[in-house]
Amino acid sequence: MNVGEIVEDALRYPLSDWKKVLIYGFIGLFTTTAVFRLFFAMDGLTNPGLILLLVFLELIVSIYFTGYFLQVIKLSLSDAKKLPQFNEVKEKLSDGIKVFIVGIVYMLPIILTISIFAILSEVALGIIINHAINNGFNLENILSILLNLGIGIGIFLAIMYMIVILPLFILSLVHMADNDSALVFAFKFHEIFNKIRGIGWINLISWYLSSGLIFLAILTFLGTFTLGVFSLLDSIDIGGLLISVVIVPYLYMYFARSSALIYMKKIGE
Repeated sequence: MNVGEIVEDALRYPLSDWKKVLIYGFIGLFTTTAVFRLFFAMDGLTNPGLILLLVFLELIVSIYFTGYFLQVIKLSLSDAKKLPQFNEVKEKLSDGIKVFIVGIVYMLPIILTISIFAILSEVALGIIINHAINNGFNLENILSILLNLGIGIGIFLAIMYMIVILPLFILSLVHMADNDSALVFAFKFHEIFNKIRGIGWINLISWYLSSGLIFLAILTFLGTFTLGVFSLLDSIDIGGLLISVVIVPYLYMYFARSSALIYMKKIGE
């Protein structure tokens, strides 16, 4: 399978069972407390206990949603053509927790980067304020600009980090899935990089860029078209709902499937 065939296979994969795509999308809706509140007519909820309950439910649904993503990877590694069922809840929750842990580890550099730049900005602000107090010059807009600039640089570096690290993060999940979901395999970087060398860096980059373009194209064109049509009908909320229930789960399934297929590829195939 070359990269083009992998992309084609992964694009067709969710289309084999639209019912499951829609169910997956519907589950994804409840990964935010806002939807929970709206669905249960509790939009004005202020009770701390109920708010904590909703947050807990959101977390459970998010873990299950992520666990299903890993299940798609597992089935794809076994060359199955069908999408996973929504049973085996315990296994999906277990897999989801592991994916969350891996994600947190990979996110730590981003959190640290933004935090460091925010702290540095605050330190700089303190220096300017002290200087202003002593010398009396006008601080008009300087404080907010400096703070926003520091945080902005941190966010920019974080985005660059995400772009570079994302394929490694995805392949670490696949490597974990390929080893009975054992968490330790997500951090066996020597094995993961050996696998990448077997895939070929050019093949991996080609898949990553192709998938990125597909993601942008589907989300931009179909998403914009959907919102545009329903805004004309004065039903933009329905357009947003369709994007969440159809386009987003489709993209999740595409990435799970294609990452498993590229993982199994070897140079020369």
